[in-house]
Amino acid sequence: MKRTVMVFAAFAMALAVVASAQPYDPPVNGIYFSTDMPGGTILTGYFSESWAGAIPTHGQLGNTINAGSWDGTTLGAEWKLWCSTINQPPILVSDTRDGNGDGEVTWRTYYEGGRFWFSQNGPWSSDNLVDFTGDIHEFTATTTYQYAFGGQLIGIRTNITTIGHFDQLDPRWDEACMVYEINNSAFFGTTDQGPMPPEFPMFLDPTACPVKTLFTPELGGWGDVTHIALSIDDCTVPVRETTWGEIKSIYSE
Repeated sequence: MKRTVMVFAAFAMALAVVASAQPYDPPVNGIYFSTDMPGGTILTGYFSESWAGAIPTHGQLGNTINAGSWDGTTLGAEWKLWCSTINQPPILVSDTRDGNGDGEVTWRTYYEGGRFWFSQNGPWSSDNLVDFTGDIHEFTATTTYQYAFGGQLIGIRTNITTIGHFDQLDPRWDEACMVYEINNSAFFGTTDQGPMPPEFPMFLDPTACPVKTLFTPELGGWGDVTHIALSIDDCTVPVRETTWGEIKSIYSE
């Protein structure tokens, strides 16, 4: 009887050691939508794009993204993305302009690098113990410029796709833990029209990101991030089953 009690005690101790060695859970797998979509639980946001190229305008090499959630008063309290930079000339997808210059022009632009941050208080956290961070590996923007009234640019809308992998904050998390996200965005304004309002993310310097732009004057554009669909996959902790034989062998020596 005494031997049986000792074995059960040893088993309980072994389970306690395994449990205490895992300080927090990985991001919760699932699909999350922004609050401007049915059933959405994550915040929409704002972005800025600094113009750092030789020609300060849209679609230039070196232009750099900075984005964050917006709850009406606080920027970046739930999620952030920063330092993705255009690394090759945009590719023309279509041009429907007529002889007056009216129509739409669509470009596909590839960005390189970047980081993301998800708050521990977001819906992707099961224990609310740690913020999640990671690297952006793919960032693709398909942007349509709309022209009217004799070729005047009257609107810019973009569909963005990003893929990133979470940092392994716990070494037992699956290395494949990733996030796939698509969203829409629209430019509200550019520095051609006036200074950027204070509630938007600051312009970033591509040569020293995430440092504030060193260019004077600060140049770029800004807008919103809406209709977010975010998928978190392969974020698990592999379970290793411990046999009675292994447990007994530890305490039989």
